[in-house]
Amino acid sequence: MKTDTTRYFAAACIIGLIHAAFSGYWAAGGRWMLGTVGSWATEWVDTDPTTARAVLGGLTVFKLAAAVLPLLALLNRVPLRRAIFAISWVGSVVLIAWGGLSFVGAAVGLIATAENRGVKIGHLFFDGAFFLWGTALLAGLILSRRAERPALAH
Repeated sequence: MKTDTTRYFAAACIIGLIHAAFSGYWAAGGRWMLGTVGSWATEWVDTDPTTARAVLGGLTVFKLAAAVLPLLALLNRVPLRRAIFAISWVGSVVLIAWGGLSFVGAAVGLIATAENRGVKIGHLFFDGAFFLWGTALLAGLILSRRAERPALAH
């Protein structure tokens, strides 16, 4: 059971690191796939690059922490394990809801119209990753909770 739990936390960590890498790349001035976030993102980077890069840098740090801390907490490598898990429960549900709804919306939009095709494909990728990140994290949290419960005596 512990191995499965670790695998789910590791999968969530890897997906979160990939998501964070894109934010970090954009914060550093990269533009590949930035347009898939939406035209507002490219306009923002073009009109106010300093603020956009600072916000993207902060978002990168936040995503890195959200990706790595739950796995480190599972492995007892950081303090505040219970607080990290409590935040992770909420975060996993938000990632699943946000990613799932946006993914479905992009898929329906992609089928319904050819308009903004690149943006919709970007949402399928990035929001699908949010959904998978949240799902892997939630599965790991559920398994870790079950593993912590003492077995019932018969």
